[in-house]
Amino acid sequence: MNRAWPAIFPIALLPLIFHWMPLWRRNGIWFGVTVAPGYTDGPEARSVLHRFRIAIWLLALAAVTVTALGPPADFPWAFPAAMTLELAGALTAFAHARRQTLPHAVSPSPVRSASLTVAPEGLPGGFAAVLVPFAILGATALYLYLNWSRIAERFPVHWGIDGSPDRWSGRTWQGVYTPLLLGAAHCGLMLLIGLGILRFSPRGRVAANAAASAQFRRVILQFLVAAVWGMALLLAAVSLAPVLGERPLGNWPPILIALGLLALAIPFVWRLIRIGRTTGGGGDGTPDQCWKLGIFYFNPADAAIFVEKRFGIGYTINFANRVTWLFGGLILLFSLVPVLLRYL
Repeated sequence: MNRAWPAIFPIALLPLIFHWMPLWRRNGIWFGVTVAPGYTDGPEARSVLHRFRIAIWLLALAAVTVTALGPPADFPWAFPAAMTLELAGALTAFAHARRQTLPHAVSPSPVRSASLTVAPEGLPGGFAAVLVPFAILGATALYLYLNWSRIAERFPVHWGIDGSPDRWSGRTWQGVYTPLLLGAAHCGLMLLIGLGILRFSPRGRVAANAAASAQFRRVILQFLVAAVWGMALLLAAVSLAPVLGERPLGNWPPILIALGLLALAIPFVWRLIRIGRTTGGGGDGTPDQCWKLGIFYFNPADAAIFVEKRFGIGYTINFANRVTWLFGGLILLFSLVPVLLRYL
């Protein structure tokens, strides 16, 4: 069996996602451009979509070939190179499709709507949604402390794409508690993003789509909460592994984790796609010229921090808002936590 097959799985999954991603959008948006009703069903729009998909699958074929010829166990650069080829190529193909669509752009309606009776919104699950993940991590830390002598002297803390451990640690507080500290930091960051979406995302700028926008936001918040709980459980399980000693699942954990994350995401993605199909025309109320390459939103005149994506599903940030850079700084700080822990 080719040792590259575990790496080929995520590489083969990406083109499947990119193949359908242009259809995961609001009605009236085509490759990040506001278009007239009915345009997306016409021959010109379908021709642009067809050429985009051909480019995606050709890139996937090239990426799979690179990985098959250079198994990650023998050529560590092969898998990152293949993923970079697919991701950068997909963004380039999207930008090209957007340029082909721009001549058919229409100006969004200048009329904006705002509800005078806003229904109260909050994080799904309320206070428990915030408390339970941290309680899981805290209980795991307490269990490890009480069973310190059962922890293996040396245990794996990182695994390669083929499931083989490639980094080890010892029975020190950094080695044992780092996954839990990372879990607390990243869970906090994700909940902070959820609160940001809740408080600083636009409310129904296009009157016909106000209800769909509210439903979209609610499902995104449900997905964030589910992801936080899943991350807490996953990192708690990783932290408890040194106590178990043996590896009953062999090299399968990374693959099982990837499948578990995919299974978690699919129901929410499907719901968001269905919501997008219920929206009317008129776009999302943001000007096309403020979408750089159709992906990055830069609008100094917009007070919103989070806005719905035009490529993919979910929210993106307004890069012209100063508060956005605060979030970027927090993300950078959290990414440095593993490095800082090594010197404590």
